Amino acid sequence: MKRDNTPDFLQPGPAQPKRKGLSLGSWSILAAVAVAAVLLALQLSERNRGRPLSGPAPEFELKLFEGREIALADYRGQVVLLNFWASWCPPCRDEALDLQALYNDYRGAGFTIIGVNMLESSPQKALDFIEEFGVTYYNGEDQEQRVTNLYRVEGPPESFLIDQAGHVRQFYIGSIRYDTVSRAIEGLLAEQR
Repeated sequence: MKRDNTPDFLQPGPAQPKRKGLSLGSWSILAAVAVAAVLLALQLSERNRGRPLSGPAPEFELKLFEGREIALADYRGQVVLLNFWASWCPPCRDEALDLQALYNDYRGAGFTIIGVNMLESSPQKALDFIEEFGVTYYNGEDQEQRVTNLYRVEGPPESFLIDQAGHVRQFYIGSIRYDTVSRAIEGLLAEQR
């Protein structure tokens, strides 16, 4: 029964029962988001798998530019900042003076820095960098990227702060800043006293 001149197809029909829950399309979207989240988590986990963010620091030997070889184990009992760098890297240039200042201020208290030069086109470029910034802490070229691969470094600069017992306590991506790292160094040095 029509009340007005509205065509039949525009007349309200019988009331539809209300649906409870999500539609099939909504479930599909939620499932796709959940799968994407799991895949992203797995990818991030794989990226950091093996990177020593805590626990024992991987042992290594490094030939210094001066010719002698050192091992991380030689510095057990000291706080070590292991710094991966390259001369062509702008953030490495930004941190160079801060690193040298940290070394100057804390080396007498049981702290050292080991610089690991990586992905360099020639040793001379690394030596020019060392001279330009007056770097006096230990530095060597990571031939065949052995130490870089051991620590799963993706690109310079990356640094690992290692305590007196040889455990990684802090991990830094990007330029080191004196104020931030000096507090961490002081905290680790105080633990030994």
